[in-house]
Amino acid sequence: MRIVLASVHLEQGPDAVPLGAACIASSLKTAFPELAISLVETFAADGAEHLVGKINAEPQAVGFSLYNWNRSIVIEAAKRIRAQNPSLFLFCGGPEATLPQGLAVPEGGPFDAVISGEGEAAAAELIRRRFFAESPPAVPGGTDLSQFPSPWLDGTLHVKGREGALWELARGCPYSCAYCYESKGAKQVRYFPEERLREELRLFIREHIPYVFVLDPTFNSNAKRAMRILDMIADEIRRNPGPETHWHFEVRAERLTREQARRFASLGASLQIGLQTADPKVSALIGRELNRGRFASGIALLNEEGAIFGLDLIYGLPGDSLAGFSRSLDFALALYPNSLDMFRLAILPGTALFEKAAEYGLEADGEAPYLVRATPDFPAADLDTAERLSEATDLFYNSGRAVAWFNQVLRPLRIKPSVFLEGFAAHTKTASIEEMQLAFLEERYRRAKKTALLPAVRDLVRFHGAWGRALAEGACTDITFTYHPDDVLGEGALDLDSFAASAKPLPVKVRVRPGKQGPEMELGKRLY
Repeated sequence: MRIVLASVHLEQGPDAVPLGAACIASSLKTAFPELAISLVETFAADGAEHLVGKINAEPQAVGFSLYNWNRSIVIEAAKRIRAQNPSLFLFCGGPEATLPQGLAVPEGGPFDAVISGEGEAAAAELIRRRFFAESPPAVPGGTDLSQFPSPWLDGTLHVKGREGALWELARGCPYSCAYCYESKGAKQVRYFPEERLREELRLFIREHIPYVFVLDPTFNSNAKRAMRILDMIADEIRRNPGPETHWHFEVRAERLTREQARRFASLGASLQIGLQTADPKVSALIGRELNRGRFASGIALLNEEGAIFGLDLIYGLPGDSLAGFSRSLDFALALYPNSLDMFRLAILPGTALFEKAAEYGLEADGEAPYLVRATPDFPAADLDTAERLSEATDLFYNSGRAVAWFNQVLRPLRIKPSVFLEGFAAHTKTASIEEMQLAFLEERYRRAKKTALLPAVRDLVRFHGAWGRALAEGACTDITFTYHPDDVLGEGALDLDSFAASAKPLPVKVRVRPGKQGPEMELGKRLY
């Protein structure tokens, strides 16, 4: 007997791993060793027909992982498969199963069964009742994660050939963010046994997998356990040195300690931190307590220790407005994040916010991805403006690698980042990002009668662009500096007004190139 478990990823990348389906497969293997279980993976861009084509060996059952980005594709594929083989048993599960309309056969959908919630035990019981009715229950239910096998350790998922791994440490979340699926889940955080985690860790490091995305909604909610895991990673790396693995964590800024920040930095890890809004009143409406001072203090620890981190913002939240989102953008950029990701609010079925949408006056799309279209304080036109502002920020700050100099060059203009970026949104054209950055900065500096500072600004932007290209793309760039690099890249240039008033120009050609230990700057025969 053969069962296929199908996953449709949003896009290609190191995090495109069918972990949910693999967890189901591992439990089914444990319960029914006689089963032949296959994992099928496609991407949203491939469409339904490609998915149907990959499920072509006449299985007895097919299960699908259902997310908001693949719902329509999966339903269409399942309908086609049903038409080809009416007796085939089709089932699905995942976050989108919380919105059952159009999924199960009685609802006009193609699926014989829809699993809502945690799937390992539920899927095993479903298959038992359908195909092994005479057998006793083989997989116990309950919430003890130690009962479930690891798909990485039992060979269901193979590390070799993959760009990255999803490493699940825990399930559940102690917080109640209204826009998140966890808002209606159990508040108890359940942890996978550390013995299992150590074995999975050894596998990742032994195989030198390039990326590991740590799945724990708030990795540092339990500070002692967080440090044990970080120590475990560091110990295993020392035991098995080799090509570096990049580690990615989700953390809560307010719970960061210097010890954590130092360890994250020593691992070269990247962190993603949900700010969402800088307005405590708006944050309270979505079930998040926000203390701006504590948040900024936690971020300061990361900056002081040299850790890499990105922040998230959401526009369209209940109680928020375009002006409020702009203030949140200003607050976030003042914290020097390495990246800033901004999203339009999605009112996901099955979340607390979905149930309160009418109460808050939220208008949203009824189909995936369920984006908000208007709120009482954030009308449609303002949401579109916020979207353009977000795109401009992504282009200028993230893609333009502006983190190292952004606040430095805005300070002489005495302008808020949101106002500056709003102007840049109207200024964009077909050109390289660096050319657009420099053209817009030149316009703003001339308008502010600060043209004397422009040579230093150009040096900063061109150098950091070249450094980023050498690091990320292995590219070599020649730059003609107006000032000696030691001067314009030093602490004395942090105040550009003072620097331009006292520094002496010293034109020099510099080559920025990739090196064995990272980018190098060649000035004549000297390396910096």
